[in-house]
Amino acid sequence: MLLVTGATGKVGRHVVRNLAGRGIQVRALSRRPGEADLPESVEVVPGSPEDPASVAAALHGVERAFVVLVGDVEAQAAGFAEAARAAGALKHVVLLSSSAVVHPLQHRIRAEHEAAERIVGAAVPSLTVLRPGPFHSNALWWAASIRDEGRVRCLVGDNPGAPVDPADVAGVGVAALSPEHAGRVYELTGPQVLSSADQTRILGELLGRRLDFAVATEEETVAMFTAITGDRGTAEGNVRALRSRRVPWARVRPAVDEVLGRPARPFRDWAAEHLAAYR
Repeated sequence: MLLVTGATGKVGRHVVRNLAGRGIQVRALSRRPGEADLPESVEVVPGSPEDPASVAAALHGVERAFVVLVGDVEAQAAGFAEAARAAGALKHVVLLSSSAVVHPLQHRIRAEHEAAERIVGAAVPSLTVLRPGPFHSNALWWAASIRDEGRVRCLVGDNPGAPVDPADVAGVGVAALSPEHAGRVYELTGPQVLSSADQTRILGELLGRRLDFAVATEEETVAMFTAITGDRGTAEGNVRALRSRRVPWARVRPAVDEVLGRPARPFRDWAAEHLAAYR
């Protein structure tokens, strides 16, 4: 039996379907099991990493786990670690972290994921860490404004990056559940460096329409994030890091190609598959 947390998220759902398609017994942890919409062969159980009791119950009989932490990442890592120690049978974990861990600027996203890697690593016998940068699917943030106004207003600036397909991240994660990947850390990117303006241009070409592109001011972005979290200092640090030209995901990494034995999927292919969201 293999446990997947964050099983209905952008990466976790791909992991579950990939494993189930191979005939592997999967248990999926979900806050809303009745709405999970996962393959019938998957055992869906209620809970989340921030509730150690639910995770400990879900880990019964489980030797391997794919762990996604969402929200208060550090607190959820502590909850998962507590549950893993209580369960006792877990042998190997693949943790979805973030390439923010290797960002040269200190900020809250980096600190939380650094702590999560350390906390989970201390609680399990074997750990593999995945550190993706931005996902292709982040472009879905623009779907409503593209549909309604034919425009993109980007919050995180227009710096180059190499976004990665969540399905490729999941593919690496499934492969990394095998023992030979124990102790490895994979920085995951897509196959080409693109700015947000480049992604907007590609979407426009596929849609057959001209899309306007603009970058929100830094203050506007900070204000928006502060309204969500209530913490202006954290918002300022995160926005400064996300807009920095020193982001670690601004160059292509080979891990997806090396682990999967094929090229990483380009943004254009992902966008063509998801065009309905923009129409």
